[in-house]
Amino acid sequence: MNRQERGRLRACITGAAVLAGSAAVAALLLGVNAAPAEGLENRSRPVHAAPMAAVEAAEPEEESPAVALAKTIYGEARGCSTTEQAAVAWCVLNRVDDESGQWPDDVVGVVTQPSQFHGYDEDHPVVPELLAVAEDVLARWEIEDTCVGDVGRVLPEEYTYFSGDGRHNWFRTAWDGGETWDWGLESPYGE
Repeated sequence: MNRQERGRLRACITGAAVLAGSAAVAALLLGVNAAPAEGLENRSRPVHAAPMAAVEAAEPEEESPAVALAKTIYGEARGCSTTEQAAVAWCVLNRVDDESGQWPDDVVGVVTQPSQFHGYDEDHPVVPELLAVAEDVLARWEIEDTCVGDVGRVLPEEYTYFSGDGRHNWFRTAWDGGETWDWGLESPYGE
């Protein structure tokens, strides 16, 4: 095994640990079975979290990708299922990963791009449950390129557009028309 392969393996193991911890925190905050991706069982120490009443959303001075995603989820999908909330985050990340040059290559740039994510507002609150969803999706996204296997993605990478009615969102491959997502991937959120 060469240095590059060892580095990749180390990144995969670290990513798996982050994902397992993230899933445990999401499960505590969301009250769902947020199982880690297949083969990434939680082998770390138990996570002890404060009761929900004791958790306060603190906004950092500089907006992080997780906070930007949580605010976007608040505006776009707060009345939707956890899986649909995660799909909004994946839609943002699909745009970050898209190489067409149509969108910025960072989370904050994508959600603040004019005339795109109308649900994003810098004044939206950072709700702990939505922040947990955002952090969980970000952890899964970060290890996606370093590991082989399912990381619990709920929206395929070609889906970069969506619309909704406040209760449900419909994800598409094109702004006008395109294929609409059929929710064919298994959700790691127990729904």
